[in-house]
Amino acid sequence: MVSSVLSFWCSALVTLAAADLPADFALSDAPGPNIGQTATDQKPADDFRSGEPVITTTYFYWYDIETKAHIVNPDGSDALTDHPPTMEGFSYKNVQWHASELLDMIQAGIDVVLPVYWGNPAGGFEFSDAGLPPLIEARRQLIARGKNPPKIGLFYDTSTLQHNAGRYHVDLTKEAGRLWFYGTIRNFFSQIPPEHRATIDGRPLVFLYASAFAKSVDDRLFPATRDMFRRDFGTDLYLVKMEGWPGQADSVYQWGAALRPQLLETAGIGPGYDHSAVPGRTPLVRPRDEGRFYEFSWQRLLTMDPETRPWLVHLETWNEYHEGSQICETIEYGRQYIEATRKFTDLFRKGVRWQPADLQDGRHAVQATPQSSDGLSIMPQTAGDGPVEERELAGRMAWKTVPNKYSPTTRYMYFDVEDYFFFDGDASFDVTIDYLDWGPQGFLIEYDSSDPQLDGLAQQFRSGPQQPISGSGNWQQVTMRIDRARFAGRSNGADFRLTALQGNLVVSRVVVRRIAGPSQDHP
Repeated sequence: MVSSVLSFWCSALVTLAAADLPADFALSDAPGPNIGQTATDQKPADDFRSGEPVITTTYFYWYDIETKAHIVNPDGSDALTDHPPTMEGFSYKNVQWHASELLDMIQAGIDVVLPVYWGNPAGGFEFSDAGLPPLIEARRQLIARGKNPPKIGLFYDTSTLQHNAGRYHVDLTKEAGRLWFYGTIRNFFSQIPPEHRATIDGRPLVFLYASAFAKSVDDRLFPATRDMFRRDFGTDLYLVKMEGWPGQADSVYQWGAALRPQLLETAGIGPGYDHSAVPGRTPLVRPRDEGRFYEFSWQRLLTMDPETRPWLVHLETWNEYHEGSQICETIEYGRQYIEATRKFTDLFRKGVRWQPADLQDGRHAVQATPQSSDGLSIMPQTAGDGPVEERELAGRMAWKTVPNKYSPTTRYMYFDVEDYFFFDGDASFDVTIDYLDWGPQGFLIEYDSSDPQLDGLAQQFRSGPQQPISGSGNWQQVTMRIDRARFAGRSNGADFRLTALQGNLVVSRVVVRRIAGPSQDHP
C-alpha cells in the first residue's frame, strides 16, 4: 500500500498528524444523497452469497493526466513503476477511463471493484469523492449496453486515521474517534446508489486496511460502526478486516499478497511487487518471473479443498502502478495478467482442485551469490536485525553482516527461497554455504519449520547445525542438513537465516538442494 506516497503527494498540513479529535466532534452532512437507501432496494439476484466464489480487486483511481497527480513526482521524475497502455484520458475524472477499466475487469472475471478510498471527515484528497460519480456513471453506461460490470465495494484506506487535513491522529477507543471512523464509511456509501453496491448476504462489502494508523483501537469499534450504519442505511456491513484489528469481523485478510500469497479466511493473490518509482523507500522487489509467481499464487489456492478453501478472493492490485503490483493492462506486460486472471477465476468458480505435486518446478537446487540469484535471494533487514553490506573480501564478492540495533553481539543474514521451488511444506534440504573462516566465533542456521513438537517462535526459527570459525582467513564450505523445513516466510518474512555469534559473518554463496524422500528429523 502506498501510505508513504503521502510523503510526497500531500502537503505537510496533511501528513503531520498530531492533535486529538475534539470531544464534541460531529460529522458534517454526507457528500452523497444515498443515506437511508439500503441494499434491500437491490434485486436478490444481484446479491453475492457467503460461501460462493467472489473475486474482488483494489482499484486505485487517484491518477490525473491533467494535473500529473500520481503520474509525475514533485522532482519531475516518473512516479510510475509500470505504465498504462496510454496516457490519453488517464484520469479519475474521466468516465471513459473508468469504463475501460471495468470492461477489462469483466474480461478478467472480477466480481467486485474496491475503490481505495481516502475520503474522510476532515476533507482533502479531492480525487476520493470526485472520482466516484464518474465511476458510477461508467457502470451505468455499461449496464445500458448489456454488460455486467463489477459491483462497487469499499476499500477503506485507514492511512487517513493519521494522515488527514485536520492533522488529527484518531483515537478509535473514544466516541469521537469511532464517529470519525464510521463517517468515512458513511461518506463513501452515501455516494454509491444501492443498485451499484457490492453486498454479501445483503450487506455492503468493506475491506479495512491496517489498524496501525489509529492512535489506539479496541473491540468496541466494530459494534459501534455497525450500529451507526444500520441506523443510517437500514442494514449491517460485511466487514473484512486486515489482521491486527481487534473485534469480530466477518472475515480476515492480509495485505502483502503481491509479495507472497496470503491464504487466510479471505485469500490474497498478487503478481509481484516493485516500488522503485516511489521516492525515499528502501528497494523491495518481488519479481514477476514472467507470470510464474502469479500463476503459482493462484495454484496455491487451488490446491486447497474446494469445500473448505476461502471463497472470497482479493487480487492485490488492479492498478497500483507506483508499486508495480497491478494486473491490469500495461505497456510492460500487455494483457498477460488479465488473461491469466480469467483462466484462474474460471477454474476457481468451477471448484477445480490442483494437485500439490504440480506446484514444484523441476529444479533440484536454488542458489544465490552477490552477482546473481537463481531461486534464492538474500533479504537484508535494513531497519531490523539483519542489515548486510555487499563488498569484495579475500578476492570474492560477498555479503557481510553489520551491527544491528537489536543485538550488540549477534548478527543475522536472511534468505528467501522462491515460493514455487518450495513453499509451506514439510521437507528436508541440504544448505551449502561458502564462508570466510574469519570474524565470529561461529554461526548456525535457523529456519522456518513444520516441526510439530515446536510452536511459535521456536518453530519459526528452528535451530539447525552450527559451524565453528577457526580464524584461518581462508574461504571454506560447509553443508548443513535441515529437516522438517516449512519455508512459509515466517522467519521475519524470510525462510531461513544465518546467525553469527560474537562477530560479523562473510558469505559468498548459498545453495539449497532438495533431499529425496519424506521429511524427517535426521539422526
